[in-house]
Amino acid sequence: MMNIEAQRKSIIHRILDVKNEELLSKIDELLNADGYIYSVQGDLLTQAEFKNQVLDILQVSEDGEVYTTEELRNKILKK
Repeated sequence: MMNIEAQRKSIIHRILDVKNEELLSKIDELLNADGYIYSVQGDLLTQAEFKNQVLDILQVSEDGEVYTTEELRNKILKK
């Protein structure tokens, strides 16, 4: 059985050889249906993962666990 990295590379190489525009459109639709989004760090997230991150951030904000720019600057400079 192929590991995920090998499978990903295999698929990429096969897609690069595809000349059928309809097939490419179907692949594009499949990828868009999963709703992948890139995080600020460059990680690929599903829509569900992204939504969970946003909800976590909102919860932290509602709990008052937020810092001003000055507070963050002080925390960073102290380390």
